[in-house]
Amino acid sequence: MKCRDGSPTGIGYRVGNPKKLAIYINGGGACFNEPTCAGNPSSFTESDWTDLSAAYSNAGIFDASNPKNPLRDYSMVFIPYCTGDVHSGTKEVGIPLGMASDTQQYVGAFNFIKAMNFIQPYFEDRKVEEVVLFGLSAGGYGVYVNFLEVTKRFPNAKITVINDSGPLFSDAQAFPGCLQLGFSLVFGLPLPDDLTDCCGTPALGLTNVYEYSSKRFPKANFGFISSYEDATSRFFLSFGYNNCSGAPGNQLPADVFKSALIDLREDILKPKSTWSTYYINGDTHTLLASNDLFYERDTAGMYLYEWVDKLIKGQRMHVTE
Repeated sequence: MKCRDGSPTGIGYRVGNPKKLAIYINGGGACFNEPTCAGNPSSFTESDWTDLSAAYSNAGIFDASNPKNPLRDYSMVFIPYCTGDVHSGTKEVGIPLGMASDTQQYVGAFNFIKAMNFIQPYFEDRKVEEVVLFGLSAGGYGVYVNFLEVTKRFPNAKITVINDSGPLFSDAQAFPGCLQLGFSLVFGLPLPDDLTDCCGTPALGLTNVYEYSSKRFPKANFGFISSYEDATSRFFLSFGYNNCSGAPGNQLPADVFKSALIDLREDILKPKSTWSTYYINGDTHTLLASNDLFYERDTAGMYLYEWVDKLIKGQRMHVTE
């Protein structure tokens, strides 16, 4: 496994029940132009792992000591993020937009495959029964492509996929075709051959992933989490606003983002997929790693840890403030 600057990296592991596996894909922005690359990590070392583990091992869904946590007894594999491609790149020599002299190694999809190659024999030998794949932010986007690797490698396990704050929209203002095309070309997204034509959505059809995953894997559990005015997601999506001329202040308007979220739930997820949702008010980015949001915030009579537990057990829900 390696990062976008060519340096080596690896996985983290927490020992737990070998029949229950949680695979966490880490977040950290993206690198597709100068403003986004500036804040995106280009390496992930053992020191970074030590610092991150110390900061988050007792937070939210990562807290193995909290009896409310549905993943408390799971074995957990940590996939680091340092490729800038939302864990979905296949370009050894990638060029960010407007940065022709600054090549990057967009190899996130290859890294995930290497991680799966490493852990599969261990969990296969122990006949793993449940697998939860989840990611925050860029890691949330990473589950869209990489869940196919998980289902392929653990076909007999019950699969749950959770995306925390990595939205794909069909709304032309929030996620236009030019931005979809830009991501696909810059990162070299390894899209399945049957994704574009599966569901009747125009352009590249990246939002087909919701209906596509539900049709291909009807027994899997899929969940999407977001706040209604997620400020970080609005920054990254702002570069597609107004036919990719950009939004003022590099911030997608809050009403455009909220409207796209609601349309996603009402027009796609509810009628056409098996995906569940959990939406909260505010501009918070990611919810699962917060003790307050995961354990203490009551949303329409349900805490987020309860929603995750019910999702793993196969319940379909649309919870919103």
